[in-house]
Amino acid sequence: MPEPISFKLEPSSPRHSIAAVLAGLNESALERVALDVIREQRRHLEHAQALYEKLSTLEAEAPLDEETENLRHDYRLALLMMRAHHQITSAVIDKLGRVPRLPEDETSH
Repeated sequence: MPEPISFKLEPSSPRHSIAAVLAGLNESALERVALDVIREQRRHLEHAQALYEKLSTLEAEAPLDEETENLRHDYRLALLMMRAHHQITSAVIDKLGRVPRLPEDETSH
């Protein structure tokens, strides 16, 4: 039976906090988490890429204005979220010991 999840908010490193959440998961449960965090990481990447492309187009076509600054802010935030989530993805994959194959990747070949 898995360990109960601790909801104590004690100061510690992010990696230790992630490890505490993953503690006690069997391989099947850990793989399920890994699949979901990989999918989420891909969503973060796609979002950041779309904002980058939109920002590049806007900067090439228009002078610096409030819309451009807002888009730059959104892009920076998207990069931060993507990189922060990458730490979660990395920790989960490290714990699992392998990168699982996503079912949707298998059907796309």
